[in-house]
Amino acid sequence: MPALEIDTDFRSEKDISKTEAQTPVEDVGVPPSDDPTKAFPKHTRYSVIAGCFVLQGLSCGLVHSWGVQQRYLASNVYADSPHKVKTLSYIGTLMFFSLYFWGMLAGWVAEVWSFRKLCFIGVVIMAIGQLTASFCNEPWQLCLTEGIVFGIGIGLVFSPTCTAPARWFTTHRGLATGITVAGVGVGGLVIAPLTDYLVREVGVKWSLRVAAIYIIVLGSVACFFVRVPFQDKTRTLKSFDWAAFNDRRFAVHSCMVFFVTAAYIIPYSFLPTFWAAHGISSQTSSVLIAVANVASSVGRIALGLGADHFGVLNSLVMSLGISAIACLLIWPFATSVGVGVVMALVYGFTAGGCWTLAPLAAAKLFGIEKLSSNTGIFYTISAVGAWLGTPVTNALLNGPGHGTNFIGMSVYNGVLWVAAMIFAIVNRASYSRTVLDRV
Repeated sequence: MPALEIDTDFRSEKDISKTEAQTPVEDVGVPPSDDPTKAFPKHTRYSVIAGCFVLQGLSCGLVHSWGVQQRYLASNVYADSPHKVKTLSYIGTLMFFSLYFWGMLAGWVAEVWSFRKLCFIGVVIMAIGQLTASFCNEPWQLCLTEGIVFGIGIGLVFSPTCTAPARWFTTHRGLATGITVAGVGVGGLVIAPLTDYLVREVGVKWSLRVAAIYIIVLGSVACFFVRVPFQDKTRTLKSFDWAAFNDRRFAVHSCMVFFVTAAYIIPYSFLPTFWAAHGISSQTSSVLIAVANVASSVGRIALGLGADHFGVLNSLVMSLGISAIACLLIWPFATSVGVGVVMALVYGFTAGGCWTLAPLAAAKLFGIEKLSSNTGIFYTISAVGAWLGTPVTNALLNGPGHGTNFIGMSVYNGVLWVAAMIFAIVNRASYSRTVLDRV
């Protein structure tokens, strides 16, 4: 007589289906264990870093290279129209503003929908921005296309790609994030000389069209590799968590990112103008900007690794302080190629590292689970800081001295970095007031 088989699984079909639906497939599901990354092949985490690295380079690398295009337009296209030259200074600001303004939306949508799909939409918008800019004849038109449309695209890409790799690592989270955001420096290293060559050989319009082509081709491939080990599909766009705003440290960290946003892009936008005023050629200037981008890549990785060993808040305070020193004490004397190299190396290394450390500090302060949405909130709040950057700097430059007030410009930049450092120190002190503690 056959043995009687008793089904001891008393779950309903609905419950079983629900359990099976929680199995991690691509980037959909909920964490099945304490380490959801174990459900994926080990190489997956490295492909995520690679995809995010490329997207960081395509998006922010173009922003870093804007100064090359701005200088060419100001010197060769709109040289007889000071008003149009002034309008050009707002394009970089609009890029930066749009990049950060859309951060909260991008971070939240990525967490409740899909990192990969959102990045692909951002890539398409970036390409459209560059392509439409190639048909523009006036600076105000470039503000709309290259400043706003392209800026929206990089805004949708930036926050998700900054935070996705951190979800795949625990012990080496700083290094993983550092390698990812090093793509910005590598992108600038490649794109700045490429842009300088293209605008001289085929003109600005065709350089923009070439940019649109490599954005859509490389960006589409990179998006395929962007994913996270789990996503909580019980959260919806309507269930936004406002609890973070009740945390005083959240406000302090937002202020820190605000001032970093204001300060960071100023040297990349105005150092080419500064060097031109002191007799340094455009080709040499583009090489120096490339040096800064190389240093930025190294700094993002090195400071991320340093954060794993010495503490992320300690590393953040140090990088902010050295960035301030570079602007206050090195920039005013960078009138020769030699000192210019020193400025590019020091500033690129430490200022670039801030973009590795800011999301890592957020993970330490507020947890990894909502890192993308929290980081997006920081960037949206700090978007206003973009208007304290190049517009104010441009006003200082063209105020007393009529385009030669470089001392006022560098001092202002340094003060912004000092303000950011003060807020970072406040949050660091909330953990420990002992200088040598690893926090």
